[in-house]
Amino acid sequence: MKVAHIIDALGWGGAQKLLLIYTETARRRGLDTLVISIRTERNETDIPELLKGNGAEVIELKCEKLYDPRTIPTLMFLLRKKHVDIVHTHLSHAIILGGIAAKAMHIPTVATLHNPRISETGRLNLRKKLELFSLRNMAARVIAVGENVATAYRPILGNAVIDVISNSVSLGRGISLEQRTLIRTGLAGNPDRIIVLAVGSLRVVKGYFDMLSAFAQVNKQNPLVFLVIIGIGDLMESLVEYTKSLGMADHVRFLGARGDVTEILASVDVFVNSSYSEGLSIAMLEAMAAGLPVVATSVGDAGVLLATGGGLLVEARNPDSFAAALESLIIDLTKMRIVGQRARECVEKNYASDAWLDKLLTCYSLAQKNDAWLGFKL
Repeated sequence: MKVAHIIDALGWGGAQKLLLIYTETARRRGLDTLVISIRTERNETDIPELLKGNGAEVIELKCEKLYDPRTIPTLMFLLRKKHVDIVHTHLSHAIILGGIAAKAMHIPTVATLHNPRISETGRLNLRKKLELFSLRNMAARVIAVGENVATAYRPILGNAVIDVISNSVSLGRGISLEQRTLIRTGLAGNPDRIIVLAVGSLRVVKGYFDMLSAFAQVNKQNPLVFLVIIGIGDLMESLVEYTKSLGMADHVRFLGARGDVTEILASVDVFVNSSYSEGLSIAMLEAMAAGLPVVATSVGDAGVLLATGGGLLVEARNPDSFAAALESLIIDLTKMRIVGQRARECVEKNYASDAWLDKLLTCYSLAQKNDAWLGFKL
């Protein structure tokens, strides 16, 4: 079975990280994988090279607009040339354009929904309407990365089959004490500081201003605490300026995009997530796999991830609550260790990549059996 994963772009994000996990696991299982990116990522990342290193064939198109008339014929040509058996689409443009191309070629399509947000304003724009149309009519099966995502989409997808297949993660690799000390020194200057890490795109929905406000409260009481933020996005300049206004410039570091996140996770002390909306966070799963205790806002499937004691849940948009939870961890090293251990155990038990891939392969087989040219549903 040859699977083609079609995605909007190969920048840093949860969907892209999931492709890395898929290709890494698929290579071990001897599966052939093609990844097609509809447009080239403007912010240069190493995702394409990492995917190739995992044995995938990667093709990056240059279709910058949703309505580029070249995109669908190009995708159809590639699907035929590469003898694709299943198309798996990720994110809006890929769900729309990849779904149409695959349907035209009579290739079964599976689409993954990565986030529960249907609309920021309550009204659907044209792109979202087209995405929902494609999900109803082009996809043989739809995957939700968590129950929260499925619940958001079920009322508007009618009879579409939604399979809840929770995100997976590769278990964190250990590093030597010497390497850990070097990384900690490089991050915070002093390896003895308590290093808090956040990973995610620098967008409003990620709640970084709240996180910085909360961290400032904690740092004033605990000056050795240091915050590291990995990610890129439109808010970078605003967040840097806000950090300075809080007097935290010497206690916060923005790293941009990094290819050594696994090593950094193995070197820090606490992971934080301040999102206002989330599916099942890959970044949080990676942190838990590395044995990090978590402080996260109670959105998406965060409650499911932390139900066994791998972290603390707080109300979104509440910096005071966030600060209190974070401080309760960093002042108690024994608690940090126990909570981190529970986080690791949760991932080992519930989110291992081989079991996740088995579920995907079952979904692909069902899509091949169920796919048919059904009438359009508006």
